[in-house]
Amino acid sequence: MKTRTLLLLSAGCALLILLAGVVFAFQLAGDRQEVRFLSVGQSTRLGDMTVSVDRVTVGAEGTDAVVTMAGVPGESVLKGWRLFGDGDITEPSGAVASGACDARTVVPPTGSITCTVRFVAVEVLQAVAYTRAGEQSQWKP
Repeated sequence: MKTRTLLLLSAGCALLILLAGVVFAFQLAGDRQEVRFLSVGQSTRLGDMTVSVDRVTVGAEGTDAVVTMAGVPGESVLKGWRLFGDGDITEPSGAVASGACDARTVVPPTGSITCTVRFVAVEVLQAVAYTRAGEQSQWKP
């Protein structure tokens, strides 16, 4: 093949890739999902786990979310929780305190567990979120 032919083929491929990117960007822009906030105290089911945020308190030592979980025996209580506050997303701090969940706290085989998930201190609390099985629920205090 001649150099000119190869250059034209590569330019054509580049244009096709660019066109595919533009089409994908328009698909993403049109794919709007409404975020639904739950009230503190409401429970929801995500996959096979039933969860609720029973209370949220913000203090100088941190932000505490009292949560109740049931449904998947042996699942870590801290896994999947996030705090949206001060324009940032944080994971549980794992700080050990009375009644707080730690890295060893798991969902019991029967019944539910209620404990405190501790996050860093924030000035502006937007939401507490839990993600499981590709779904996410958010509680707005």
